[in-house]
Amino acid sequence: MKPSVVLIVALVAGASTQVQAQGREHVNKQVAEACKGEIQQLCQGQKGKEAEQCLRNNESKLSSQCKGALTKG
Repeated sequence: MKPSVVLIVALVAGASTQVQAQGREHVNKQVAEACKGEIQQLCQGQKGKEAEQCLRNNESKLSSQCKGALTKG
């Protein structure tokens, strides 16, 4: 493979990873906003993946808005 092709492949792969990370961050913000009350009530002090897992563990207690955001994530 020519060096320029390798460079292009590496740049595309890096950009794809960055877009995925930004998309995941956006989803986390959506879940945090939609589930604000549930996080405070059921998952106090937890953030990020811990809070998300806590919400999943308490799915039967979540509002429909929170469940919808969590399902999209």
